[in-house]
Amino acid sequence: MKLKLVKKVDEAKDTKSFFFIPNEKTAWQAGQYAYLTIGEITKQFTIASSPTENVIQITTRIREASEFKQNLDSLEIGGLVESRLPFGSFVLNYTLNPVPYTLFLAGGIGITPFRSMIKYNVDMNLNIPMHLIYSNSDSEFVFKKELDKWQQENDFVKIHYHNSSVSGHLDSQKLNQLISNHSISSFWVVGPNMFVNATEDILEELKIPEDHIKTEKFIGY
Repeated sequence: MKLKLVKKVDEAKDTKSFFFIPNEKTAWQAGQYAYLTIGEITKQFTIASSPTENVIQITTRIREASEFKQNLDSLEIGGLVESRLPFGSFVLNYTLNPVPYTLFLAGGIGITPFRSMIKYNVDMNLNIPMHLIYSNSDSEFVFKKELDKWQQENDFVKIHYHNSSVSGHLDSQKLNQLISNHSISSFWVVGPNMFVNATEDILEELKIPEDHIKTEKFIGY
């Protein structure tokens, strides 16, 4: 499958979104990922857009050391990339009744699958209670404007931003204060390897059962 680049957006420092239209009909579930190929290099990216948006959005850090990222950033509007999708089982079961209360824990660019899930929840009027705790190393939270809008307009969406450069890294005490008033069915953790491992340790300390935790690690992003 070929994807045509139709738009680029600067999201934060060294972070951009690339919007593609596929050359054939395709479908995916919120939280799944795609393989993109430029030249002879193939990389895996979460699809940050919701299936309701009819566009494939890839949001990523742009690293000087990454030949692929530099080539992606240099791609002109109308340029084509090869792609294979969808892949992955990091998806919510939207058919459960009653709907579960879900806690999302995002570290940095690990926000991408949660953007897709929250947007799908909002667009489809599913009213699934979602609480996002978004930890970042500075105040430049990707998608913040959109997330704030969705929280303001929907009482089932709650968002807490955690700037670790100001408040320190999340620990069991800080996290427990944020979630103690909620009956949470599942904990979803996404981000760099170090963030996911540390968060798993925190949840273990809080005695959250392993079968209530689902993780996805972004390695070499």
